[in-house]
Amino acid sequence: MRKNAFTLIELLVVIAIIAIIAAILFPVFAQAREKARQTSCVSNMRQQGLAMAMYVQDYEGFPQHSAPSSQTPRTKWPDLTYPYVKNEPIFLCPSQPKELQSKAFVHNPRAFFGGYGYNYQYLGNSRFPYTAPDSAVAVPAETVVIADTNGVRRDDNTTIAGQYVIDPPLASVRGARPSGDMQGYGDQGANECGSGAVGAGFWRCRAIPAERHTGMVSVTFCDGHSKAMKLNALDDYNRDGTRDNGFWNGSADPALR
Repeated sequence: MRKNAFTLIELLVVIAIIAIIAAILFPVFAQAREKARQTSCVSNMRQQGLAMAMYVQDYEGFPQHSAPSSQTPRTKWPDLTYPYVKNEPIFLCPSQPKELQSKAFVHNPRAFFGGYGYNYQYLGNSRFPYTAPDSAVAVPAETVVIADTNGVRRDDNTTIAGQYVIDPPLASVRGARPSGDMQGYGDQGANECGSGAVGAGFWRCRAIPAERHTGMVSVTFCDGHSKAMKLNALDDYNRDGTRDNGFWNGSADPALR
């Protein structure tokens, strides 16, 4: 009596079909995972935005991005807003590269933050010590306070600075260093923070917002709401094809530096 069985060719065909289906589905699964991480990231940033709003209410101004270098311990904006949320993990993006997780909390040196950047050039800069009062942000719903950051990158894609800040597309008159690339890291020199060649160093010394979630930047605004945006939209308030600081300067004015 003849027994029914798969031939070798039939078995290979089935394996090939399974491999094709897996190749199709794996990118879908990866995209779904990243979308879930984006949702988690936006939730984290919404909590950070609420903490920032409570800090502003208590201190009548936004925090400096970090304390002056002469202060010990040197606090940074996550240290100042942490007491309002009591949650260390929300200051770490689940998709950020490990090298951005390099700054330790003052209250707990074993817990780290990084990857979320603060709009320090307009809201609070320790290099030219000031904090922006609440009244300085005339359009809070259209003013960036926190966003995903890549930090400042060399041409080899390693980071040198900016792990907890973001820079606007154009140097601000108020808060940028008046030399070099005028993004606050101009003293590093082109070889230290990007030559400007297309690639990792294209942005030179700018701590650039990171499109790490399916090509989108997670952004929190001064009124506390959060959403995902494309970088070219974040850098071009009036959508005229020219980069401007409209989403950064507190006035929603693309002409204001």
